Amino acid sequence: MRLPDPGIRGASTVDLVALLIGDTITDPDERNQIARRILRHAGSLQNFGETSIGQLETQLVVKREIAVKIAAAIELGRKSAIAGRGEVEILDNDQAVATTLAYLRREKREHFVALLLDTKCGLIRVATIHIGTIDRSVVGFREVFREAIRDGAAQIIVAHNHPSGDPEPSVEDIEITHDLVEIGQKLDIPVLDHVIIGDPKHFSFKSRRLI
Repeated sequence: MRLPDPGIRGASTVDLVALLIGDTITDPDERNQIARRILRHAGSLQNFGETSIGQLETQLVVKREIAVKIAAAIELGRKSAIAGRGEVEILDNDQAVATTLAYLRREKREHFVALLLDTKCGLIRVATIHIGTIDRSVVGFREVFREAIRDGAAQIIVAHNHPSGDPEPSVEDIEITHDLVEIGQKLDIPVLDHVIIGDPKHFSFKSRRLI
C-alpha cells in the first residue's frame, strides 16, 4: 500500500487510519470510507483513543484483523505519549483505575484484568487474564500472580467489567476478591483493590472497606 502523497507526517487522520486498515481491504475508496466511518463514530481523536477492539468489531462491523491493528496503534500512541512526557500513570485511587479502564464500559463480555504496579503505584502494564463469564473456576489466580512476578510488579489491582452496567459485586466477585487478597499476602504481592467497571459508575472494594 502506498504512502499518502504528503508523506506520513503530512497525512490526514483519515489517511493514517486507512494505512492501518492496509491491504486487508484492497479497494482504496473502501479503505477511506471505513476510516471515515470509524472517525465519525468516535467523534474526536480523544474518543478514538478509547476505542476498543470489541467496539470496532461489533459497533462498526470491522474485521478483527483490522480492529486489532487499530487498537494496537492506539495503545502504542498512548504509551509513546506517556513516555515522551516522562510520565507514568499513577493508579493510587479507584477513580484513576476507572479512567484507565474506561474502554471496558462498552465491552459486551466480561474482561478480568490485573493492573501491575510498581512500589509507587505506577502502572507497569494491564494484563488481561480472562475474557468471558467470570467465576472462581475460570479466574486464573496463578496467572494473575505469574504476570505480576514476570513484570516485577510490587503490587496489583484487579478489575473486571459488568456488561449489564451495574457495578455491584456478586457473591462470586466477593469470594474471588478474598481469595486473591489471601494469595497476595502469602506471595508478598499485595492486592490493593478490586474495581468493578459499570456504566457509568464503578465499584471499589477498597473504597467500601471490603479489603
